[in-house]
Amino acid sequence: MKTLSGRSMFVWRLAPVAKAELGPQAMARKAHAAHLQSVWIKIADGANTFENARGDGLRLFEDVRDALREQSIDVWGWHVPHGGTVEHAQSEADLCIRLAKDLRLDGMLMDAEGGDGYFSGGAAVADAYAKHLYQGLRDQGIGLAMCGNDIPHNFPGYPFETFVQYAEVNAPQVYYGSSPSVQNRLDRALAANRGVKAPFFPVGAAWVGDGGGCASASACAERAREFIRLAKLHDFQGHGFWHWMGAPAALWEVLIDVA
Repeated sequence: MKTLSGRSMFVWRLAPVAKAELGPQAMARKAHAAHLQSVWIKIADGANTFENARGDGLRLFEDVRDALREQSIDVWGWHVPHGGTVEHAQSEADLCIRLAKDLRLDGMLMDAEGGDGYFSGGAAVADAYAKHLYQGLRDQGIGLAMCGNDIPHNFPGYPFETFVQYAEVNAPQVYYGSSPSVQNRLDRALAANRGVKAPFFPVGAAWVGDGGGCASASACAERAREFIRLAKLHDFQGHGFWHWMGAPAALWEVLIDVA
């Protein structure tokens, strides 16, 4: 069973990334230079297969997956569950189980977030989704991680505890860009996740903009360097970043410079 370790990077839309990096092989070489041990690519949203895993996107996904594996980099998929009802949640899990097998993934992330436009249905629906997904992936030897809001109690009714109990790794979104400091946000996230048994694997901010992103490219790079330092200080299992296409060149320079 694969688990997460080392450094990871989210990919939202694969085609623009591969184009900007001049193809799958060059993309994989950059990932290796940046000391990535896994790349997380979106494969589904709700009950729908995402563009990265269908049509021309599927062929590109396979090429990128194979190029990354040549560099000894694992490939994980991620899914945004919407829930609604138990039946719908189970059908979403079934989609992910099928895609994980077809795409030959090393693991899956539940990008299960609280707030408007994300998951609905409460703990029973969350349990139907996460338990079914866990069982289906376990039977295939595929890992499962949780990637949700780093301070769950900020979202009333968000069934974070239900999701994360099925995860082998807890990878909260520690988006520190607008926080007083990286340590301030990380400390708050650690306190809010203290009761979680799964290893803590924080995801940092690798973009410039609102919603937890950084104020500038230089701030993005400086804060990433501090985030990596703190991750090593805490001896976390690893750390990740959101997201490849949004990351400025200055941040990639830090990733390449700091193993």
